[in-house]
Amino acid sequence: MKNSATPHEPDWAIASTKLVLACDEAIGRFAREHPDACCSFLALAVGSCFGEVVIAFDTLANGLARAKRHESLVVRTRNRTLATEFGWRNVGFHLNRSLIVSHAPSAAEFAYPDFARMHFADWEPYFLDRDRPAEDDPTGKVAVLLQGVANSIVDRGLLRRLNLASPFYVGAEFAREDLGLVVLRATNWPS
Repeated sequence: MKNSATPHEPDWAIASTKLVLACDEAIGRFAREHPDACCSFLALAVGSCFGEVVIAFDTLANGLARAKRHESLVVRTRNRTLATEFGWRNVGFHLNRSLIVSHAPSAAEFAYPDFARMHFADWEPYFLDRDRPAEDDPTGKVAVLLQGVANSIVDRGLLRRLNLASPFYVGAEFAREDLGLVVLRATNWPS
């Protein structure tokens, strides 16, 4: 019998609806406040167990500048690590640990890293509940939610109000080090 004090699993369908609406509002506000900004990335940054979702926007100029700086850091670190006597032993780890990408490596480095916020009060008690049956990392449930939200943003044409870079990315940033900032959708491909 379930303890009445045990938190229920969040209603992911309601969370999805609320988050799509929050993104729609944030996109509209960004378009009004920054009509000339060449927008390259919309990210949903989450600390899943605490229920905060931050909506962040990046510009093409900022993203490329951050990517260039990150590439330089990654190359220096790889060269130093791989030059050691046994650096070759874990080459896969060293090459995949920090990837070279054409956008800012973290939503925290976006031009507008905290443009809007959404709080889901039911996430924290659910994810931190010690009586909840053991299961895989709950990040997976949040990732499924965010993939659906990214799909809705693109498929419903919510981005059309923005001055989009080509390509334009919609992604999610997770607190887990092995995930970080992940591109969930790419759109506005060059012809």
